[in-house]
Amino acid sequence: MYIRPAVFLDNIVNSRIAAKMILAPEHCNCPLVDQGASIVDSYICPGTFYFMILLEAYLKGRCNIANPCTTIKSVDRIEPEYDFIVVGAGAAGAIVAGRLSEHNKFKVLIIEAGDVDPVGSRPPSFYRTFWRDSHLTWNYRTVPDNYCLDQEDGLGCVWPRGKVLGGTTLLNGMMYHRGHAADYEDWVNAGATNWSWEENLPFFDKTEGNKQIGTLVSAQHHSDKGPLPVQQFPYQPDAIYELLNAINETGLPIINDMNDPDTPDGFTIAQTFNENGQRYTTARVFLRPESELPNLHVKLNSRVTRVIIEDNKATGVEFIDENGEKQTVLAAKEVILSGGALNSPHLLMLSGVGPKETLEQFDIPVIADLPVGQNLRNHYGVTLYFVLTKLVNTEVLDWSTVLDYLLVRQGAMTSTGITQLTGLLYSSLADKSRKQPDIQFFFNGFYAECSHTGMVNEIFDDGHMGTNISANAAILLPRSIGNLTLQSADPLDPPLFYPNYFSHPDDLVMIRDGVRYLQQLFNSDTLQNKYGIELDSLTTEKCKDNEDWSDEWIECMARVNTDPQNHQMGTAAIGSVVDTELNVLGVDGLRVIDASVIPTQMTGNPQGAIMMVAERGAHFIKEDWI
Repeated sequence: MYIRPAVFLDNIVNSRIAAKMILAPEHCNCPLVDQGASIVDSYICPGTFYFMILLEAYLKGRCNIANPCTTIKSVDRIEPEYDFIVVGAGAAGAIVAGRLSEHNKFKVLIIEAGDVDPVGSRPPSFYRTFWRDSHLTWNYRTVPDNYCLDQEDGLGCVWPRGKVLGGTTLLNGMMYHRGHAADYEDWVNAGATNWSWEENLPFFDKTEGNKQIGTLVSAQHHSDKGPLPVQQFPYQPDAIYELLNAINETGLPIINDMNDPDTPDGFTIAQTFNENGQRYTTARVFLRPESELPNLHVKLNSRVTRVIIEDNKATGVEFIDENGEKQTVLAAKEVILSGGALNSPHLLMLSGVGPKETLEQFDIPVIADLPVGQNLRNHYGVTLYFVLTKLVNTEVLDWSTVLDYLLVRQGAMTSTGITQLTGLLYSSLADKSRKQPDIQFFFNGFYAECSHTGMVNEIFDDGHMGTNISANAAILLPRSIGNLTLQSADPLDPPLFYPNYFSHPDDLVMIRDGVRYLQQLFNSDTLQNKYGIELDSLTTEKCKDNEDWSDEWIECMARVNTDPQNHQMGTAAIGSVVDTELNVLGVDGLRVIDASVIPTQMTGNPQGAIMMVAERGAHFIKEDWI
């Protein structure tokens, strides 16, 4: 018989038996280890609260959350040479290394700058917890300019990029989207021949393991054969359905599946990378301990500083290991860069592959004069903050929520609150005949991510009388294109990022269109009368000289509360830096397989496309060497 967690809590929470149940670690088939960063005293939940300490102890002691038997351990001593060296164990690199290691005659080394993924990252509700954790991210900021003006330190937009097993798939909102057919037409037109929608479909299917085919989505547009679980979160807060009611009142479309090409635009509860109430990263799915895959070695906490290129052939890499020692390892066949759209171009330039004038400025010998870093693309827009004045601001995370997760892997900890709701709509500049919506909407709030006491209905006191939520309108096909470049020849100095937001006037047109859609939602009967929604005056202060919702106000808000997204791509694009099989032009034995190679943007969340690129890249390598 299932007992409601709240009732269960009332009966036992003050007893010693309860404390022992919650804190005592389970007996697993492998020893439990205390690994990774902590959810205690995080950016989202600052302070050392006993409740959060107890919660983390519980998570670390559960066999099917900590999964100690599949924990990746860094090899103590690497071999002098491998067939393939993969740099970066993120969205793409984990797939590439995993697929190559399926061929047991290949010796594969994957080098990751970060550590193992923390157990606290498994519950989806903690998805924002590690965004500013210096152990798990690169702490990248853009060069300051006339955007992201809400940053009090004046250091530019924050770009959270994962430095950990799984990379940014450990930090993102987990949404699965393949993009639209027109996106890949744009790729082909940009020089990526043989990368059309039809040619890419088998490689989307290779990764996706959809659990809702036949109940929510169609097999015509999804696959259930891949290893990465895809489905809606098992929990949606009531607030999502209230938002859907408000959307319905505006007359905007509501759809079941944003991957269905027949319904490209509309709002939906997204399918995400999750199962059994937990986040699934590419590393968690594709990488295995050495005991299971003896031909795959993983080297953690080691930062690659240069690709060794001799006679225009990549022969290995230099890296700084966990002890700060410089090491060299050779590649008999290929070096594959999968560090992501910011790190792979940085490493290329440090290795002598990039714009000649940049390399010569820092006395780096030029091996290949290529436009590395010159096509930096990213989705961006504006964040609007609201207060629901008729709703008391209580913490979602409490003992009842934890017990729901403890007993049945259900409840608020298994989801990302209202962030799982998203929408795709057309701007006034979009060509609707292409079925390529160019604005995406995200919502933020109702997260089970922090509590000081664990008490049910604990008041979250942030100075507001009401509950805080926010909404983002992000443009998916911005005309503004940025670049990244070297700060110095020192590999430990981060690159300089110039996104050039708002440099093209069309971008503000599309952002205004996005805000007008949010204004319709703001004016809905549900949000106005049932919840008393108001703009958060603390976040509009810098734009108070403009009339709310006017064009001038929207531009001001977009420059102050810029939504920089985290969908960077294009910095080593197919057709200009790599060929259609992802080989670096002019250098043998070197490929880039990650978001860097995507020449033009996806109209949606990019992880699905990045994984497809990784699957195709691994396929190209196997074709060449098997």
